[in-house]
Amino acid sequence: MNSRAVRIAIGVAVSVVLLWFAVQGVDWGEAAKSVRKANYLWLLPLMAGTIWNLIVRAQRWRLFLKPLGVPSFRTLVAATNIGFMANMVLPLRIGEVIRPALVARRERVPLGGVLATIVLERVFDMFMVLLLFGIAVLVVPVTDQARTWGVMLMGVAAVVGTVVFVMWWQEELALRIVHACCAPLPEKVGGALESFARGFVKALEVLSSPTDFLKAFAWSAYLWGTIALVNMFGLAAFHLPLRSTIIATAIVAIAVSVPSAPGYIGSFQLGCKVALALYGVSPDEAIAFSIVHHLVQFFTIVAAGLFSMWSENMKLGEVGPAEGGTA
Repeated sequence: MNSRAVRIAIGVAVSVVLLWFAVQGVDWGEAAKSVRKANYLWLLPLMAGTIWNLIVRAQRWRLFLKPLGVPSFRTLVAATNIGFMANMVLPLRIGEVIRPALVARRERVPLGGVLATIVLERVFDMFMVLLLFGIAVLVVPVTDQARTWGVMLMGVAAVVGTVVFVMWWQEELALRIVHACCAPLPEKVGGALESFARGFVKALEVLSSPTDFLKAFAWSAYLWGTIALVNMFGLAAFHLPLRSTIIATAIVAIAVSVPSAPGYIGSFQLGCKVALALYGVSPDEAIAFSIVHHLVQFFTIVAAGLFSMWSENMKLGEVGPAEGGTA
């Protein structure tokens, strides 16, 4: 069995385990009642908000790509839609490779640099998720355990933030350290890692301008605000406490970051159950909400991806090295 098959198998196994934990204690008869009593009119703004989230992601991504050029916004939206659709239906979160590869090929920009902006996105996303969690545990009554989680996660964010800051502040030193670490590795592996590191440092140039940094932070805050709003629509549909929106957004985001099967199956459900339990929501109601909310977002994202593939005449196979280079 090759390494790809092993990773896929591990992801599926993780999803099965998480889903098993998520459905423990669920009375499916009560869950069915929750589904029947839901106000499905709220699903309309939920779907619209999900599409808007993809557009906002593309706009923020354009800012991160500024040091490499200014790609067409239409291309970025299409690549974002297709990439997130791929994450929903294909293993190994291959969409995180597909969308930068599509942009690199279409816009003739270095693939290594575009890939690095995906990491930069994740750094900003992590900070925003932890900020949401920190705000929530400070202003909303939660358990001591939840506050402890918040402190621990903020510590992780501080470490990652320090590493990123050092790479930005001492660029040459950081690249020398990367080169020294990659030198003993096989040439193919070491070269790829060093190329990626150089692309990431290039992407960090967005932080060289205080204005661009503030814009990136503002776009990230806006993005996660819209994600929270979409979750609030889902909670409203199931008559669940809206005050749980911020905590639920943060915990679910952390849960789906765990390697899993396509579509974040299992991790999404468990994240919803854990978050809503903090507000006295029963497992039956939490699982009913998580299944419907997840399915609506799944089909909305897949529909957006298919539309972009059709309108832009793009194919998932269009992911080879860009003609503009790979580093």
